[in-house]
Amino acid sequence: MISRFSMTERNSLPKVSVYLITLNEGRHLDEVLSSVKGADEIVLVDSGSTDDTLEIAETHGARIIHQSWLGYAKQKAFALEQCKNDWVINLDGDEVLPEGAFETIQHRIAQNDINGIYLAHDDIFMGHSLPGHRHHRFRRVYRKSKSHWNTSTKVHEHIEVEPPLTHLPIDVKHYGYDSAHGYMDKLNKYSLLKAKQREDRGRHCSLARVLLIFPLMFIKFYFIRRMFLAGWRGFIKANIDAFHFFLTEAKLYERAYRRKRGDDVEKSER
Repeated sequence: MISRFSMTERNSLPKVSVYLITLNEGRHLDEVLSSVKGADEIVLVDSGSTDDTLEIAETHGARIIHQSWLGYAKQKAFALEQCKNDWVINLDGDEVLPEGAFETIQHRIAQNDINGIYLAHDDIFMGHSLPGHRHHRFRRVYRKSKSHWNTSTKVHEHIEVEPPLTHLPIDVKHYGYDSAHGYMDKLNKYSLLKAKQREDRGRHCSLARVLLIFPLMFIKFYFIRRMFLAGWRGFIKANIDAFHFFLTEAKLYERAYRRKRGDDVEKSER
């Protein structure tokens, strides 16, 4: 997607802050920050990177803030509060806007009739997009004054934005699931956080879910979300995605089982 505007138009467009939370995101960060060239400011909240994340951020003129890890939602809420402009774009350290997208976003919000914009993910897996895969929409652009993070969640955090919202046909390139190894590492961590979150909300293990969740979620991802169109890559990713849901249920069961036997649950998960 390519969008071009005259210099006069660009100068009259709203100022936008871009904010990110990072921890060792050097692999893709240069591409990420290059995709938001023209932002009035880049706010990068880092929780202790030991790779070249901070050096890359400095070359792009980012304002770097060091903050110990608060949890996904709280860390993003903290980063949002550091932005000086009302309009913001939130990206992860592995998410890249396509060429021309930043100006297209500015042009849309200049109409001053919305509080937020949905963008879609283009998940990269094994180095390439998944053809035919349905891209889910996320709130990535919004007014700071009309939004707030739900900080009660441990994982799969989301931001609440007052209507009206719209969407733009922009697919954000997402490298977070690029390799099977890296993806499984993330899902192992996410599944434990999700299990704890469910317990906090009074939702406990269901043996029926342990039995049925994997095949049902595989059907959802492989057929309904059309991963079958990506050949063997789609088959593999659908299995990994389904296993994530199974792993969450397995960890819920394990925590209940250990607790019933008097084991130290938290110690067993270190």
